[in-house]
Amino acid sequence: MNIKSLHIKVSLSVAAAALFVVIVSSQFFYQRSYENSFSDSERSVQQLLETVQATAAIAAYVGNRELAQQVVSGLTQNDIVVGAKITANNEIIGQNGKSADSKKNPLISIVLHSPFDEKEIVGELAVAPNIPLIALRARDSAMATAMGLAAQAAVVALLVLILVYGMMTRPLSYLSGRLHRITPGDGSRLDVHNLHRGDEIGLLAGDINALLHTVEKMLEEERQLRHRVELLETRFRGIFEDSSAGIFLVREQGTLVTANPAFFRLTGLAENHPVEHVDDNIVARVFLDQEQAASLIKLALISKRPHSADLRIRCENSDGVRWVHCIFSPAGNAQQGVTVEGVMYDVTQRKYSEDRIRELAEKDSLTGLSNRQAAETALAELVQQAPVGGSEFAIMMIDLDRFKFINDTYGHDAGDKVLYTVAQRLRKLVRESDVVARLGGDEFLLLLNHAGNIDMVERIARKILDAQQIPIDVQPGVLEKIGMSIGIALYPDHGDNPLSLRKHADQAMYAVKRQGKNNYAIYCPEGVSAVDEDVPAQ
Repeated sequence: MNIKSLHIKVSLSVAAAALFVVIVSSQFFYQRSYENSFSDSERSVQQLLETVQATAAIAAYVGNRELAQQVVSGLTQNDIVVGAKITANNEIIGQNGKSADSKKNPLISIVLHSPFDEKEIVGELAVAPNIPLIALRARDSAMATAMGLAAQAAVVALLVLILVYGMMTRPLSYLSGRLHRITPGDGSRLDVHNLHRGDEIGLLAGDINALLHTVEKMLEEERQLRHRVELLETRFRGIFEDSSAGIFLVREQGTLVTANPAFFRLTGLAENHPVEHVDDNIVARVFLDQEQAASLIKLALISKRPHSADLRIRCENSDGVRWVHCIFSPAGNAQQGVTVEGVMYDVTQRKYSEDRIRELAEKDSLTGLSNRQAAETALAELVQQAPVGGSEFAIMMIDLDRFKFINDTYGHDAGDKVLYTVAQRLRKLVRESDVVARLGGDEFLLLLNHAGNIDMVERIARKILDAQQIPIDVQPGVLEKIGMSIGIALYPDHGDNPLSLRKHADQAMYAVKRQGKNNYAIYCPEGVSAVDEDVPAQ
């Protein structure tokens, strides 16, 4: 038996309440019935005295002891009187039974008056009531009353208990048990007996059914939402796994959080590469341009916007270098930790194509030197970058002597060979940072960056002229020398813009040609003349 069940609780509560009512009411009615019974007995004794009062008064008036004795004897015949006496002129003229006891049998008396004068007192009639008998009868009567009330209360409590069980606790227990057997979402509902269709139990069942419907609807919506999330997760996982672009997630310090297979294919790293390793800076390990990559990551975190650039990466499984276009975007949040999402596309072929196109656009196809357009661009950049008032660079305009003779005599192949040989010599005689260009035909241009002073420029000019003294094998068994006319202009002394610099260098070069060729000259506003008299004319 489950003492915590509603039925047991209600039964115990009703029983306790009934017992309390029985005790209180029985006590009350017992006391009241006892007092009423006792008072009735006392009134009976009083009425008995009044019945014999006249006879006792005659006996006391005439002093007839025999009559008085008969009166008291008659009184004691009643079981509620244990003794009686008649007193006249302070003398007992009749007495029977027990004498009065002030504690157990207190006297009940009446005054006897003269039969002829009611104002004259002739004696007293006193009786001793049977107090124990009267009390016993009073208790019996009170007990009977209390027992009757208790029986009635017990019957009423039992009836109440049966009704409460049948109309309340039993239906509630049924609903509780039925509800425990229902699984949310299985479509089951509580059924209610017709007797309870309109009462509180029916309303409770209806509310529970409505709640079950709501829960079932929410479960269905949650199930559909979870299904959609799973589908999206599968799709995004497929995109992540199958993407040709490398997708990776890194911390601000460069620690790898996760990456897709394309990332490992591009970088050559093993797919089981440890992640979240604090000592493994994947940015420094993968990117050759690691400082630029780290700057893009910081920019993305600060600006909260994507930043991208073409970057070079190492290939762990080959010696080559790949170019990737990498986009860094802020990701994550304060709870998940600050991270940056990187997406990289392999643009190696595009970069090589761009380099080839740039080379074709800026290089002379015969000599491999910069062409006219590249030379003009480089000259403009030097002028723009050079500080005002500083002698920062020199420009040399070079025209080959005897090139037309060789080209016309031995053919274009011989001429091309001369141009190629001269170009290689010029390239070897200057620094890598200097620009050597073929402007077209047999014209060359040199941009000597950070030329320093005029003496250094002249030394370079002489070295160039000296280098051309070596004959060129224009045809098998045929050697020819080539000469050069070099015009020099210095920035900013001889011009502060590309046009004036080239013009003045040209003027100096043509001055050399006019003065015998195969020499160099430095532009001078007052007039230009060849400066190296030791160089033989061509």
